[in-house]
Amino acid sequence: MERLAVEAILFSSDKPLTSGKIADVISITREEVEEIIESLIRDYRERNTAIEIIRLGDKYVMRIKPQFVKYVDRMVERDLDRGTLRTLAVIAYNQPIKMSDLARKRGNKAYQHVKRLLELGLISGKKAGRTKILETTSAFNTYFNIEGDGKETIKEKLKELS
Repeated sequence: MERLAVEAILFSSDKPLTSGKIADVISITREEVEEIIESLIRDYRERNTAIEIIRLGDKYVMRIKPQFVKYVDRMVERDLDRGTLRTLAVIAYNQPIKMSDLARKRGNKAYQHVKRLLELGLISGKKAGRTKILETTSAFNTYFNIEGDGKETIKEKLKELS
């Protein structure tokens, strides 16, 4: 029963969730949730489906595997709206980048975008005086199926996608 509940929660969520949040909803321990999620990850991998569960920092998300996104792109609204995705691309391409420089390039909406990207764990922000220094995280690489974490690898991938 708990396994099915965890799967249903991950399937229906529009954002990544912590194991603690899932545990609170179905009244089991965080450790039990993590065991169930690891089991689900293995099951989806063994069944070779177009869906996968991945870890983004301390959160989990169920998503379409990157190689199948092109088939559903026109049918489903993406996790990240176009503006947030463009802000993320600017961060990824210019990292490390100051928040103040990003705001100059992307406008005031960048602050909302950065907040969402930080929540998702796709970027990190380190305080530097009155601004923040922004960089992508390993969760960014996982989310976009980028192997390696070098800035040049990310730039090459961005060039391929544009």
